[in-house]
Amino acid sequence: MPIIENISGFLQTLQIPFSTVLNIKKQKNFILKNIRVLLADAIKINDDSLDENDCKKILDYYGLAVPAILGEAFCSLRGTPMTDKERLASTCQGAMTGLGDDFFDKQRLSEQGVKNFIENPEQFIGNTASEKLFLVFYKTALNNAPVPAQMRAQIYKVFYAQLLSKQQDVPGLSYEVIKDVTLRKGAESVLYYRTAFEHPMKKGEEKMLFCIGGLMQLSNDIFDVYKDYQNGVSTIITTTTTIKEFRFYYTALLILSVESAYKSGYSKNKVRKFLGLINMGVFSRCFVCLDQFEKLEKKSNHVFDIKKYNRKELICDMDTIENKLKSLKYLIKFLK
Repeated sequence: MPIIENISGFLQTLQIPFSTVLNIKKQKNFILKNIRVLLADAIKINDDSLDENDCKKILDYYGLAVPAILGEAFCSLRGTPMTDKERLASTCQGAMTGLGDDFFDKQRLSEQGVKNFIENPEQFIGNTASEKLFLVFYKTALNNAPVPAQMRAQIYKVFYAQLLSKQQDVPGLSYEVIKDVTLRKGAESVLYYRTAFEHPMKKGEEKMLFCIGGLMQLSNDIFDVYKDYQNGVSTIITTTTTIKEFRFYYTALLILSVESAYKSGYSKNKVRKFLGLINMGVFSRCFVCLDQFEKLEKKSNHVFDIKKYNRKELICDMDTIENKLKSLKYLIKFLK
């Protein structure tokens, strides 16, 4: 009966925030037991290559969110809990993410050098505490991966996409190039995180994850708009002049991701839970941020002129009760 189905769906939607809180708590405990000791060892030999921001990314951002949100969402698709090996591999993948850019930027490895590093990490020892820690995480992820060769192949695609993204440091980049670089970088990263999990991909899953990965990178750019503008990085959001058009594109990509999810080969109920977990952690928050940007746009003659706004205006604080409630409203709307 439609009414019963609607009530059931609404109740499932309300359970998602609680599931997310529990998943994050579980992951924080795992980090405390398994990752903090590795970080503590690295800090003992720190040569100033590791700073507070690096630690925060490992403990509170990538190392936390990759398993607790994305990893748990992957597990919801198959319908079984995350194993300890999967959690360790996924956590290490997340933990090495923030360190990866510095490793390759400072080493300035060639494309062949990157390939050699990925295929034979045991031949590298790292020149700094940061690089040594990156290698610890990478080797641990490989040792706990269900198919290490698959993880190696995908991380190579990630770093190649990052190499292409350096174009964004050059002013005057076309919209099409920015869009292509953005979507590819996000897609390859999500497909890389998927290699930590044992269940084989369904027929349509790769297309779904490619769409969702691109959307995740776009979401990341929304929250990094101030930082990217200050650093001279061209993204779709830093170069747009109207939030309405950006929102239209973002929404269209979200709809495409949802459509591809329901065609991925998983059951409808599992897809719904998967989308709910991803949306709660990422997408619903972005609409709250876009609402904030639209208000700024109205104050500047209905043109989004990023150089006219200060840091406080461009950073969306998702820790406030008001914004959390707005995010929940978007989640409920999304899952209707």
